[in-house]
Amino acid sequence: SVLAEREARIDPIKMGDTPSIIKAMNIMDYDVVGIGNHEFNFGLEYLDLAIASADFPMISANLYNEETQELRYDPYVILEREVDGIPIKIGVIAFLPPEIMMWDRVLLEGKVYAEPIVDAAAKYVPKLREEGVDLVIVSLHQGSSDAEAILENVEGIDAIIMGHSHGKIADKIDGVPVTMAGSWGNSLGLIHFHLLNIDGEWEVFSSCPQLWHVDEKVEAAPEIVEAVKEQHEATIDYVMAPVGTTAVPIKGYFSRVIDNEVTQLVNEAQLWYVKEYFKGTEYESMPLLSAAAPFRTNTSVDAGDVRIMNAADIYIYSNTLHVVKVNGLELKGWLEKSAENFNQIDPNSTEEQNLLARFSSYNFDVIEGIDYQIDVRNPVGQRIVNLTYEGEEIEDDMEFLVVTNNYRAGGGGYHLVDADIVLSSTVENRSVIIDYIIEKGTINPTPS
Repeated sequence: SVLAEREARIDPIKMGDTPSIIKAMNIMDYDVVGIGNHEFNFGLEYLDLAIASADFPMISANLYNEETQELRYDPYVILEREVDGIPIKIGVIAFLPPEIMMWDRVLLEGKVYAEPIVDAAAKYVPKLREEGVDLVIVSLHQGSSDAEAILENVEGIDAIIMGHSHGKIADKIDGVPVTMAGSWGNSLGLIHFHLLNIDGEWEVFSSCPQLWHVDEKVEAAPEIVEAVKEQHEATIDYVMAPVGTTAVPIKGYFSRVIDNEVTQLVNEAQLWYVKEYFKGTEYESMPLLSAAAPFRTNTSVDAGDVRIMNAADIYIYSNTLHVVKVNGLELKGWLEKSAENFNQIDPNSTEEQNLLARFSSYNFDVIEGIDYQIDVRNPVGQRIVNLTYEGEEIEDDMEFLVVTNNYRAGGGGYHLVDADIVLSSTVENRSVIIDYIIEKGTINPTPS
């Protein structure tokens, strides 16, 4: 969030201070937290600051220090509780996405490395059992396929709490209850256990995963509102500051079907920054393109003042700007992945057909600087037609530079594999947009 970014980068807090999210979690009295991927977006030092201010342990069983080859964080914790006056030991173990080494490479490379999740689970879940725990709960910052892989290879797991892919899941995999509680605090995942204690040994009689959904009827907790009030109000003041004006409305409503103002603005800003950055370098004369996706399809900025809050709405993630070198074949493959946004349409059918597939808007990249069409009559992998650069057909061996972000450059969304990254910057894409608007004064992001 912008509040978190402000505390980490804009008006940074110092070691000994407590980030607002940790203040809230301390009040909520968390027992333990499994580390995910976005915790690394502001670097290891800031994560250390957050951990130091937390009243609960933050754990991960698959991240190691490069220098010592030892785990950077505790792999698990054992919580000692009582059920009806009878002691019970609950082991909680956590795994983070190894892809952090791609997504935040510029912040992590040479400092830490991540072990594959299944390998780490096979190593540490048995150790938990050896310590005599009665329940093993896995905090997995990944989706169902990774949960399935763990359960196929590792025994002794009683529940998995998933995250990362923002789905809403309350189900069982191979008889093991799993939850995933959406995103932005819109749900709370619960797993209910019916336990039997037989001759001093706990057994799971049954289990039931569940989601509690949060809506406007759920009131804000007053103690948390008070605890973060100062930073909250300072963030509001910050995001309300105007940075320029737009001559046209910037709407994201149809951004999954047409090139629109949202992706146009992001691409114009990214090209503006990189053209200046590469002046006088070996890359100055190379064809330069830019890729942007509509992170939110309900973005709406009226013509007139553009504020920092608008830039945060257009670019909601704290991604950093990266540039990759691709050839014509790789460029087409990138676009073909984006074209999976659409279902295949049968022009001979008289029945209604859904144009849009189940596809995340943040993976629908629009690439500026080339011309192409998506023929939805064709099957997946064969949709990109009339692909040209400056009026000439793009050949497989032609080379291009494409401005994107660390997530995409690192393989996020599977548009790119082992990308040739020529620029890994710590400059946020959102900051580039803000600087571009300030530089131009008035913008007119109308797709041509």
